[in-house]
Amino acid sequence: MLCPNCEQIVVEGSRFCMHCGFHLTLEGWADKTVAERVATTVCEYLEDFSEKTKVISQETLQQKPKKMVKTPKPLFFAWLVSLEGPDKGKDYRIIKEKTSIGKSEDSDILIKNDFVSRNHAVLFYEKHKYVLNDLQSTNHTCVNDKKISRRILKDNDVIKFGEAVYKFKCL
Repeated sequence: MLCPNCEQIVVEGSRFCMHCGFHLTLEGWADKTVAERVATTVCEYLEDFSEKTKVISQETLQQKPKKMVKTPKPLFFAWLVSLEGPDKGKDYRIIKEKTSIGKSEDSDILIKNDFVSRNHAVLFYEKHKYVLNDLQSTNHTCVNDKKISRRILKDNDVIKFGEAVYKFKCL
């Protein structure tokens, strides 16, 4: 079954889309999955079409459907929660195998702090563990108040990138 919101494949009987969080069931129909049906519209003039209009012809309907490709679920999930400063309480989800951290606009996690280097650290997911590497940053990276160059992270570790403080959470 496809999510009507993001068109990703969802497990039959799911109440929410695991990709976008769209609510798939109606109240009182907890055991059935519901997708809204859209009525067919006939347009007589080209002005009736918008950029989002999809034209379906009889030929299109007779073609064999394309094979659907499943989007692989991430095998890992973690996040960093800001403990101080203007971003206090903001969380950054870690869903990639390599996450760059710094004040460079190209960083996956952008930390706007004078004591954070442009390319401060990298967080890797390898062999079912999260590993944090300091990239020889000017003001260092600390985990639980110990300066590190490389460290395997555990749930609830407190990480300092310069003066920016975050808590590491993982499932």
